[in-house]
Amino acid sequence: MQEEKQHSEEHLGPAREYWWNEDYLELLAQRLYIEYCGTLVDIGCGKGMMGFKFSKYMPSGAKVYGVDYEPGYIEEARQRAQSQYSANSIDYEFKVGNATEIPLPDNTADVTLCQTLLIHVKNPQRVIQEMIRVTKPGGWVLALEPNNLVPNLMFDRYGETDYNVEGMLDVLEVKLRIEKGKKQLGEGFNSLGDVIPDLFLKAGLRDIKVWISDKALSIIPPYDTQEKLLRVEQMLQWIESEAMGYDYQDNLNYYMAGGGQKEKFDAYWQTLLFNKVTLKQKLQNEEYVSAGGSLVYIIAAQKPR
Repeated sequence: MQEEKQHSEEHLGPAREYWWNEDYLELLAQRLYIEYCGTLVDIGCGKGMMGFKFSKYMPSGAKVYGVDYEPGYIEEARQRAQSQYSANSIDYEFKVGNATEIPLPDNTADVTLCQTLLIHVKNPQRVIQEMIRVTKPGGWVLALEPNNLVPNLMFDRYGETDYNVEGMLDVLEVKLRIEKGKKQLGEGFNSLGDVIPDLFLKAGLRDIKVWISDKALSIIPPYDTQEKLLRVEQMLQWIESEAMGYDYQDNLNYYMAGGGQKEKFDAYWQTLLFNKVTLKQKLQNEEYVSAGGSLVYIIAAQKPR
């Protein structure tokens, strides 16, 4: 019997450690006055990465909470806190819990953050209200969320700039219907990052600030760094495991829920399967080139005093 996958499992491997440039996180910590932050809460923390990364800028004796509904991730975060961060003067505590009912008291955190969480929930407004509840008056609510449709209009190689307009529009229609269908089925909206300022404003937050991550997840030959090798390994795992857009039935369900027709989807899928084989060969031969562009927003806002 196949073991049930944990949420976002395909994203939480070693390559995730390279999602951010460290000097950018340092700048972000300065912007949010993390050096004065006594308590930070990470909602949907996974294995604790963002809490660990920000904790290096926090004062001695500060507290970091991480909350996730996957017990396996929480256990890994606890083990990591003991094995890698026990020498820190930071108190780490990881709890199993849901983002719609955060297991913390009101007014706990100076900073409450989430990363790629709101794109996966049915009701992001409710999660934002919970984040506000556990944040102290005057504290920061911080969302790190992408627009995942943008890469569909990016090119990897110069030859791709001689594109067929109709072909690109067909692919874009499939992607839009998949996105729409996923939202229709109550599984979130993968490009929510654009509208987080609107949601923050509606939630009553103030002094809303918007920045964009400066990180590109590039893969450029030769594959001669740990970061590149991990990224290539991750992409090959996605291809082999039918993760990250390679699961036929999931994508068909989303597409149909988004108003699409199966015949058109099947034609798209045949092209995807051919491109999948080509991509695998290029990765294995160190021939794949990608600038790795993405659009990840950092939206910060203060809870009214």
